[in-house]
Amino acid sequence: MALKENSEKVELLSQWSALLKTARPESAVQSGRPVVGYFCSFVPPELLLAGDLYPLRMNGLAVQDSSSGDAYLSHLTCSFVRQITAAVLDGHYDYLAGQISLNTCDHIRRANDVLVQKSGLGYHGYLTVPRSFRESLLPWYLEELTRLKESLESHFQVRITDQKIQQAIAQTNQARERIKALDLIRRGNPPKLSGSEMLTITVAARMLPPLEFIKTADHLLSSLKDSEPIQGVRARLILTGGPLDDPLFIRAIESQGAHIAGDLFCFGTRGLGMEIEQTDTPMESLARAYLYQTPCARMMSEFPRRYQALLDLYQDCRAQGIIFQRIKFCQLWSGDAHNLRHRFQENPVPFLVLDRDYGTVSTGQIKTRVQAFLEKLGA
Repeated sequence: MALKENSEKVELLSQWSALLKTARPESAVQSGRPVVGYFCSFVPPELLLAGDLYPLRMNGLAVQDSSSGDAYLSHLTCSFVRQITAAVLDGHYDYLAGQISLNTCDHIRRANDVLVQKSGLGYHGYLTVPRSFRESLLPWYLEELTRLKESLESHFQVRITDQKIQQAIAQTNQARERIKALDLIRRGNPPKLSGSEMLTITVAARMLPPLEFIKTADHLLSSLKDSEPIQGVRARLILTGGPLDDPLFIRAIESQGAHIAGDLFCFGTRGLGMEIEQTDTPMESLARAYLYQTPCARMMSEFPRRYQALLDLYQDCRAQGIIFQRIKFCQLWSGDAHNLRHRFQENPVPFLVLDRDYGTVSTGQIKTRVQAFLEKLGA
């Protein structure tokens, strides 16, 4: 029985792994619904779902290099942004009807300039997000979401009503419930899901419509009941830092005996763990939920909240160390790495920083540094 269930788990995760590599959800392409890609977790996919559009969080895993993006963006622009730009320009996202960019950072803003001028996409949305949690800034973000809603309605000739937004919120909340349930299994002692498998799930959840994800997630949850736990775990770790959508990076870490028991980054469980309140003013509910989610490094003044959220996760997961990963040339997350080093000198927590280029996994270097980190923990 256990062997059969394990086989089902492998099959389900393989389907999602293939989706990540091709960046082509066939259900979206065949449905005829306009697919709109977006860059950042501050874009509420509920708005797109309510307009009968297909929201898709873009990644650059489908291309081998970023040369098309390099032609228009500085080599000091982070490789995550250059690779996604290249994926769009090279036609890997030929099914997109449009894209939504944000003022997340200067790199994404420059990518938006390139896509507007060079991609040939029919729709370009833009969303500005405050850089603080002050209650006085909520009306600004709500106004921005309202502008985005009106822009989508005008371009795609759809009506995004409060009732449709409430229905979309109900669907995404159900998907979040599955993410929470799977995350608890990943946190188990011993766990039945690895950190790399969990990242495959959370990235796929941002590329699939909620109802399709829910159906597959329920099959996976059922298969895990009699699944064999992961053996040979030397240490339970937390992974945090900048955008990470490649499970191979975590697999290289876990190959040395580590287990990523929890994560705090935008393609992981951050943002998918929250539940959006159902109210009579769904636009305000969206604005409040997405603005007040665990902040990323673009909200520099909110570092104390981010630090506390990391400590809380560290304790909840009974972790023994923290790994911080960042893409080279990302100023925002480099600042966070500096701040965390300073905090962990005052409040000692085993801490390792790994720099990386997007799209390539320096397996040997990662394994060497993680192995040394685990030996230090053991000592």
